[in-house]
Amino acid sequence: MQKKVKKKKSESELVELQHLAKRIQADFDNYRNRVQKEKEEFSQFATNDLVIRLLPTLDHFKLALKHLPKELAENDWVKGIWHIERQLEQTLADEGLSEIETVDQKFDHELHEAVGEVKSAKPPGTIVEEVQKGYKLGNRILRPAKVKIAEG
Repeated sequence: MQKKVKKKKSESELVELQHLAKRIQADFDNYRNRVQKEKEEFSQFATNDLVIRLLPTLDHFKLALKHLPKELAENDWVKGIWHIERQLEQTLADEGLSEIETVDQKFDHELHEAVGEVKSAKPPGTIVEEVQKGYKLGNRILRPAKVKIAEG
């Protein structure tokens, strides 16, 4: 009789230890998943921060090249600046940066910031002019595009 009691006790302890091992394994899996998610979030945060800090540099490249005198367009130094600007754009695009569509698009308060209205033959609420480019990183809006829209 004592052997049966000891055997039942041993079996119940074994079952209890198996449950404990399964709980510990589940806790460890949850911990590993949480750490992985935190790493990904930190990486995304770091990328977002760096890209946001680089946007003014990209804006200034575009602005400088937009106002380039025509007689300098074929200058080798200017061509080098064009290449640097394109390389910066490509690097940022490789990180997931994309421009927000503006002109001739319907105004979307999530993507655009209206800075003025303009008389236009286009339907009211249509974007007529882009004042400053807007950007997304993946699906996240980094900076809304500043636009002028057709009057209603």
